[in-house]
Amino acid sequence: MPDEATIQFIAILVTIAGLLGWLLKVIINHFIKTDQEKTKYIETLVSQNQENTEKFTDTVNHQRTQDREMQGRHIEAIKSLTGEMKNSIKVNESMLEFLKRK
Repeated sequence: MPDEATIQFIAILVTIAGLLGWLLKVIINHFIKTDQEKTKYIETLVSQNQENTEKFTDTVNHQRTQDREMQGRHIEAIKSLTGEMKNSIKVNESMLEFLKRK
């Protein structure tokens, strides 16, 4: 029969090995949980970033559409002013001719 000191040593060794195993399990689970939380946080940030990018792109596209519409209105106004200036020039030429004759 093994002596009592050897049995106690083996019991203590098994207990320490069990506690170390449990400690390693807790530590590993903690790091896994922390990593999962960080991954989830990063995924949330990426999702928000994608949404913000889409909204920004939509805003820029909308602004460009409004700019094109405004540019079209400006071109129409310029064409209208050009026509009015031609009419004004004709009227002024007619008045000058009339005044030259008098």
